Amino acid sequence: MAKNNHKSPASKVNKTPLATSPKQEVKASNVMNPSSESATMGWVEKITKGFVPYIIIAILGLAIYSNTFNAQFALDDDIVICKNEYVLQGMQGIPDIFSKDLFDSFYKQMNTTAQLAGGRYRPLSVATFAIEQELIGKMVLPESIVNMSNDDQRRLATNSFLDNYLKTNWDENKNGVGEPAEDTNQDGLYNDKDTRVKGFGMRHFNNVLFYILAVSILFVFLSTIVFKQNKLLALIISLLFLAHPIHTEVVANVKSRDEIFSLMFMLLTLIGAHKYQSKPSLKVLLLVCVSFLCAMFSKEYGATLLILVPLSLYLFTSKEQSLSPDSIDMKKYLPVFVGLIVTFGIYYFIRSGIVIGKSNVQDTELMNNPYLLADETQKLATKLFIFLKYLITQIFPHPLSSDYGYNSIPYKNFSNPLVWLSILLLIGLIVGGWVALKKKSWMAFAIAFYMLTILLVTNLIFNVGATMGERLVFHASLGYCMVLGFGIVWISNKLNNKTLIMVITLPILLLYSIKTYSRNFAWHSDITLALTDVETMPESISLNGNAASRNIDLSELPRNKTQENEYVRKSIQYGLKAVKLHPGFVNGFLNLGIAYAKLQQLDSAKICWDKAFKMYPSHPSKKLYYDLLADSYYRVGFNLGGQQKWSEGKSYLQLAVDINPSNARYWYDLGGFAYNAQDYAKAKEAWAKAYQLNPADTAIQKVQGILK
Repeated sequence: MAKNNHKSPASKVNKTPLATSPKQEVKASNVMNPSSESATMGWVEKITKGFVPYIIIAILGLAIYSNTFNAQFALDDDIVICKNEYVLQGMQGIPDIFSKDLFDSFYKQMNTTAQLAGGRYRPLSVATFAIEQELIGKMVLPESIVNMSNDDQRRLATNSFLDNYLKTNWDENKNGVGEPAEDTNQDGLYNDKDTRVKGFGMRHFNNVLFYILAVSILFVFLSTIVFKQNKLLALIISLLFLAHPIHTEVVANVKSRDEIFSLMFMLLTLIGAHKYQSKPSLKVLLLVCVSFLCAMFSKEYGATLLILVPLSLYLFTSKEQSLSPDSIDMKKYLPVFVGLIVTFGIYYFIRSGIVIGKSNVQDTELMNNPYLLADETQKLATKLFIFLKYLITQIFPHPLSSDYGYNSIPYKNFSNPLVWLSILLLIGLIVGGWVALKKKSWMAFAIAFYMLTILLVTNLIFNVGATMGERLVFHASLGYCMVLGFGIVWISNKLNNKTLIMVITLPILLLYSIKTYSRNFAWHSDITLALTDVETMPESISLNGNAASRNIDLSELPRNKTQENEYVRKSIQYGLKAVKLHPGFVNGFLNLGIAYAKLQQLDSAKICWDKAFKMYPSHPSKKLYYDLLADSYYRVGFNLGGQQKWSEGKSYLQLAVDINPSNARYWYDLGGFAYNAQDYAKAKEAWAKAYQLNPADTAIQKVQGILK
């Protein structure tokens, strides 16, 4: 090893090896031996000392995510936050948030049962949404609804109250007139979207702050435990993680705060466990258990701590404090392990009493089971390929998409060389992890963190309801960034040029930051996200369906009045592709029906809605859609009457009463048209039906004696 004669404090710090194990000291110091230039060590000390690293993290984090502060809601934000009755009740809804499945409110509104096997229980982040709602303005359910004893009646009453709240709460001064200040999303309309958008700027700002906090805690973990003798490496890894574009979904999509909380509390648990290792106390032990419980309440990834905590204690302790059975009294660590196991038992007991254990819906619905149409060989081959796809997307995060569902990633088979490359990668990581573990290298932790978290989302262990997702690789990307950061430092040390560290790191950070900042624009709203990503993943059922719906939204904006039909036709184009990819896609047929209705192609609209409601007969909007269709038929018929085309108009009015036979006005006018068309039998029948439905209507009363 080359000698270093400098005696500056910075030199002393940086001549210590990466690995903390004495067995690796000589070898590791060859990699991390400091530069001979005191000036180089001076800038290293400056940017890694005191509060400076946290200031750098905060500035970079705020800079690259500043364009999310004026963003609206997108994707699952709507059902987890905007329309979640428990969130909208503010702090009053927190007990329900902690005692119900994540999608309980959504399932009740949609008149359906659980859609995802195993359920979803992530109350901690949702509770913060409720706290924010308390500041934004909460929805207060009337006591008459709260005190209902019948569950079905309370559900229906709540849904009705919620629907009215969303439609009317935009009117802040309650004068019934839309005013510029009440157009929260600046689309020229005054409706429920203004209610749902309200306060989202604060939610986005908080998401960025939580993300910065999580990365700051990551730096603490890396700089005080993993690479405690090389804070520069710890800072580089933290900044690479902070800026990585694959994290845009987690930060820019408020609902994904559960991912941020999960990582944050996992890191706090690891830090706490090491704190207990150095200074055992009941207070620290309780903090470890609370952090672990918060990690579990954030997302299921927390369960990996049952392996990661012992592994971390084994790897990152000195020889005198090593977890090796022949060198330590294991009783010292027993309280930590027992505390974690007991805490996990408490969590599991709470969760098992709340969420649905099984759901056959997921197994039979392509949107929640993207492998439904694959044979067993294709399923396994595709899942293995996804393991490689995740790594490729981390290495080269372009293009990015909010959805990778069927059929954006076609099924693979074992004749595909990429599948075998993925298998080799998987084997290589397992073998590499084992070798690193035997050498007591930090690399074992990086690989374990990567493998334990990514295997949970590749569908190899259980069906997660998606082929892949950028938010799902959030945790695993920490392992990748650790290896990437180390590689940068290793190259510079091999070339004996410490300034090369920043020469390599800064361009990567710049490219990451530019990509992240630009990608944030896609997450501005449901409209921008759907129309951006459908171009990236044109074979995705979900994205085509979303693009169809969003084009309908665009057609209704006042500024697009002259282009209304153009947007509707685009909607039909995307909708037809969606139902072609998935003939059982209910939302696809619903959107197509709306588009056809807007073009007055009412028969086509009826065909689409008939298909949708045959597949989903309990859909809560079924009556709304059919009432809309009946009214459209009625208006067409009524207009034909204005041209004295009584027979043609009568046929449209007949279609209206066929769809909505409880509308007395339809029957009354049908009788009038039939009478003018000299179909007196039909006129008598129609007027009699009108009188039966509304005998108090004076106009209906007057025609009863005309035909005897």
